[in-house]
Amino acid sequence: MTLLVGLGNPTLRYAHTRHNAGFDILDSLISELDLSFTFSSKHNACLCVYKDFIFLKPQTYMNLSGESVLSAKNFYKTEELLIVHDDLDLDLGVVRFKNGGGNGGHNGLKSIDLLCSNSYYRLRVGISKGMGVVEHVLSKFHKNEEPLKNAVFEHAKNALKFFIESHDFNAMQNRFTLKKPLKIES
Repeated sequence: MTLLVGLGNPTLRYAHTRHNAGFDILDSLISELDLSFTFSSKHNACLCVYKDFIFLKPQTYMNLSGESVLSAKNFYKTEELLIVHDDLDLDLGVVRFKNGGGNGGHNGLKSIDLLCSNSYYRLRVGISKGMGVVEHVLSKFHKNEEPLKNAVFEHAKNALKFFIESHDFNAMQNRFTLKKPLKIES
């Protein structure tokens, strides 16, 4: 089994903020698959099981995401872990993949690294840098950024659909990496 985690913060206050890219992409995927999340108090997370995948949205707030991930990982005895998250170091429109390594200062990843390990797959979605880190990641996308954000979230969702069918991280990485911002038609 594979644990596929979208990172974000719960509550309407944080809905559709830059830091909730992982939640939004997973929500879109689950909706397209005509599935739904249910809350699990055992894991303090929203869960959905599909084929041999466990989809998880931690409800612990970003900085404690590792608690939900560890709980679900141990309970379901998953073999693989894929985290979908925002990345300040990438421009909006860029999608990159990573297998293991550092957390780049991302507090959700720090929590997972501390409680689980740093040996997991990552789908990194660029949100660009802003003036203040906290204010920026907790802000919503600007109206002029929405078309690019929507296109790149769709691209990331398609990467996940490919991974669900192929179980091949390297093939997903080769096919869906966007080193430069996605070009969209005006």
